Amino acid sequence: MLRSVTLSALALLACKSSTSPGSGCTASGTVACVTIQDFSFSPATLTIKAGTTVQWTNNGPSQHTTTSDDAATWNSGPINPPTGGGPYGGGSAGSSFSFTFNATGTYGYHCSLHPPSVPQYAGFTGTITVTQ
Repeated sequence: MLRSVTLSALALLACKSSTSPGSGCTASGTVACVTIQDFSFSPATLTIKAGTTVQWTNNGPSQHTTTSDDAATWNSGPINPPTGGGPYGGGSAGSSFSFTFNATGTYGYHCSLHPPSVPQYAGFTGTITVTQ
């Protein structure tokens, strides 16, 4: 009986916040997580409240950036991939970049190392919508 109560309590705690596997990011009311892998952002579209911090974590085999489409709002610079464990990590986690969105609006972004102007990366974009 005690074991089922403990497991139920753990399951309930798991529903209150989530961690993207291998990302090192824990989503909460003030933090949203985006994973970069295989030339995509996941989720690619995100709606958050003003004051929320978005953390992008690179889980893929290549270096990437997260850069606002206007290139002035934010630019992460290179975000390194995981190291060790083969081409998709398994050793140390990939690097992360965080940005806090204080102003409402819609923000498009992309990887400046793999720009959407190059046909093979046309879908490597994301959108953050910030509401009150």
